[in-house]
Amino acid sequence: MLINDYSKAVYNIALNFFADKDIAADVTQDIFLKIYHNLEKFKEDKNFTAWLFTISRNYCIDYWRKNKKYFLSNQELDEKISGHDQTPEDHSIRESEIVELRKKIAQLEPELRVILILRDIQDLSYQEIAVKFSIPEGTVKSRINRARLKLAQSFIGGGNDF
Repeated sequence: MLINDYSKAVYNIALNFFADKDIAADVTQDIFLKIYHNLEKFKEDKNFTAWLFTISRNYCIDYWRKNKKYFLSNQELDEKISGHDQTPEDHSIRESEIVELRKKIAQLEPELRVILILRDIQDLSYQEIAVKFSIPEGTVKSRINRARLKLAQSFIGGGNDF
């Protein structure tokens, strides 16, 4: 029941974090194993969703740190973009723009990346993110602002100023 209720949300966090479907699927399984083995640590007076998202975020960050060299050297993304009214040229340009954006997002610090993904890709409110990670709403806003600035700088400067 736990996997049925939360697997899509956890998978989306992992997919947006790593931009790789296979890695996201593996990480999602690992996260649910970790949750299963740590269920006794969950305090019933706390928000379960926040606990689950905290574990998911932390696992993604840890996994990324352990495999950082791999991710930084192999950033080919296989995301397919669907476009209904686009010419093949428009579709190709749009696809390359999205691939480039995902690469730039993947270069952000893990803590900034997760919050940016939840806000700008998954469209969660500042308050929802704050609750999920048990941090003040102001912290969420400042991290999102920092992530957006670094992302913009990476496009303007064309480099990795992180």
